[in-house]
Amino acid sequence: MIRPLTLAGIIFSLAGSLAAQAPSVATGGVTNSASFAKDSSGHGSAMAPGSLVTIFGAFPGATLADADTVPFSTSLGGASVTFNGIAAPVRDVNPGGAFPIINAQLPFEVMNGLNGATTVPVVVTINKVQSAPQQIPVAAIAPGIFTIPEGVGVAVLVNLTDFSVAAPTNANLGVPSRPIKPGEQAYMYVTGLGAMTPPIADGAADLVTTHTANSTPIVWIGGVNTGVMAPVIFAGQAPSYPGVNQINLMIPQNAPTGNAVQIQIQSADGTMVSPANVATIAIQ
Repeated sequence: MIRPLTLAGIIFSLAGSLAAQAPSVATGGVTNSASFAKDSSGHGSAMAPGSLVTIFGAFPGATLADADTVPFSTSLGGASVTFNGIAAPVRDVNPGGAFPIINAQLPFEVMNGLNGATTVPVVVTINKVQSAPQQIPVAAIAPGIFTIPEGVGVAVLVNLTDFSVAAPTNANLGVPSRPIKPGEQAYMYVTGLGAMTPPIADGAADLVTTHTANSTPIVWIGGVNTGVMAPVIFAGQAPSYPGVNQINLMIPQNAPTGNAVQIQIQSADGTMVSPANVATIAIQ
C-alpha cells in the first residue's frame, strides 16, 4: 500500500533534494590560477587581491560557460562566487569532468579593513543554493607565474624582439619558441601582484590607462638568492586580460644559461616567493 505524502514529507523531501544539490568548495581547494601553489599541508597557499583563482569542488546545476565580455560578470553559467561577502567576477565555469572548477578574480576589496595575511570565507552559489563557506588564506602580494602547461613548465616569458617564448627552439608549446639572450628584453604574464595605481575595477581591463603595481616585485633568474636579479622595467595590469599582471624585464648579462633556468618572483619585502622548481626559461 502506498502511503499518502504529507506536507511534512513534502518539505522533508524538498530539503533533502536541495541538500543533495548544494555546491561545495573542496577543503583547501582554492588556488592561484597561474601556479596552483599549495602550502605544506597540501592546501591552496595565500592569494592576493586582484588575482585569478581556481576553485575546485562540486557544482551541480551549473553549466559550462566562458566569459565573453569585459568586464567579467559576477554571474556565469548559473554560478556566482563571493569572497568575504564581496561578489567576484567569474571568468569561466567547468562543472564536469574529474575536477570541476570555477575560475574567478579575487576582489581587490577583499582585504579592506584587514591587516596582513589572514583568511576570508569563499561561498559558491548555484541556482540560489549556497555552498558551506570555506576559509582561504589571503595576503597583500602572492605572485604566481603562468606556464605552459598550466601550473608547471615553461614560463610565459615573451621576447620583445620576435615575440617568441623563452624556451628551447621547437619546444612544441603551440607557440614559436627560442632561447632568450642576455641583454634582451621580455615580458611575462603572472597574477597576484596586488593593488594597482591608479586602481582598476574588479573584472576589468584597460587599453588606455597604465595601472602599475603598488609594490615592484623582484625577479630572480637561477634561484632565489642564488641566481641574479633581473632589472624590472614595469610591473602592473596586463592590457585586455582581467586579473592578469605583466612584468617587463631585461635578462641580465650575467644570467645563467641553459634550457631550463629557474625563474621566480619575490615580493619586494621578501616575504612571498612564487613556487620553486616550477617555472623555467631557456637562456643562451
